[in-house]
This record gives sequence, structure tokens and C-alpha cells, in this order.
Amino acid sequence: MKSNKKGFTLIELLIVVAIIAILAAIAIPNFLAAQTRAKVSRAKGELQSLATALESYFVDNNEYPWCVEPFVTAPQYVPNVITTPIAYLSSNSFLDPFRAPDSAATYMRYRYMEVDSLYIKGSAAAEAYGSFYGKWRLSSSGPDRIFGPTGYLSYQGYSYNILFPYDPTNGTVSNGDIMRSQKNPNEDSSPR
Repeated sequence: MKSNKKGFTLIELLIVVAIIAILAAIAIPNFLAAQTRAKVSRAKGELQSLATALESYFVDNNEYPWCVEPFVTAPQYVPNVITTPIAYLSSNSFLDPFRAPDSAATYMRYRYMEVDSLYIKGSAAAEAYGSFYGKWRLSSSGPDRIFGPTGYLSYQGYSYNILFPYDPTNGTVSNGDIMRSQKNPNEDSSPR
């Protein structure tokens, strides 16, 4: 008597499971890299929006807005003056896509060089940072999720700490911050 039982053998099932595992092993890293690239694009776009608002504010007021916290140890954010009374932006609270929402530095950072306590107007430090960044700098932590690391800028015989820009050619989790400044709007090279 002939049996009509239909089904897959154990070997056939193991082969199918192995093929699915191999495809998943290929797809998951590509998906994670795509997420990082999307966050980098988002951060660059939001920094562009903030930069446009800062320049528009300057055109109307002949000065840039001060930092919310003009101290080196505290996170520095774009103040509300770019949202009211004239709305250069609808909100000044751009979340840093690489920071946890409950971390100390949740938002994009803004530094106005002339009022920072380290960069007193007319000082050698203000001239050094101004020669590289200009009057302001915006930054996001980047894929390494760390604010920094810093490098050194040589200016008139002195060395000054500066941020290293994120370089995607070293992989999507390379060190560096995503930055935009008045003098270097597309900051993609190391300091000279």
C-alpha cells in the first residue's frame, strides 16, 4: 500500500533555516548603517536650518544671539530669540538624533564665540577660534554619541582645543561631531 503523506524532511527545513539566517546576517548590518546615515542626514539638515535662522537673525539685529547657557561646562543651546517675536524658526529645540532624550545634552549645541567665558572678545583664544569657526558654531554629537574628541588648532604659536568633524569615510560609527560654523559651513576636514 502506497502512503500519501506530504511534508518536508528535516534536512529540507534545516537548509531553509540556514538560508534565512545567512540573509538576515547580511541584511541587519546594512539596515543599521542605513539608520546611522539617515540620522547624519537629519542632523546636517537641522544644522542647516539653525544656521539659516542665525544668519537671518544677524541681518535684522546686527549681532548673533547669545547662548542659552554661556558657560563652558553647561550645554549651550540656541536661545528663544530666534522663535519670538520674529519666528526665524518655529522651534529652537532641535533634538540631537545621537543623544538619549534624558541625557544632559539632549539638543543640538550652539556656541556664540564672543560671549563664551573662555573666548572673551579680543582675546587670543577668541581670535583663534574666530579664525577657524567664525562667530558661531553648531554641533551634534555624531554617531559615536560623544561630544568630542577634541583636536588642536595652532594659532600664533599657541594650541587651542577644537572639535574633530565627523568623517563618514571611516565608517558610520567613526569619531567626530557633525558640525557647522560660520566660516566652515560644510565642515568635513580636520583643522589645519
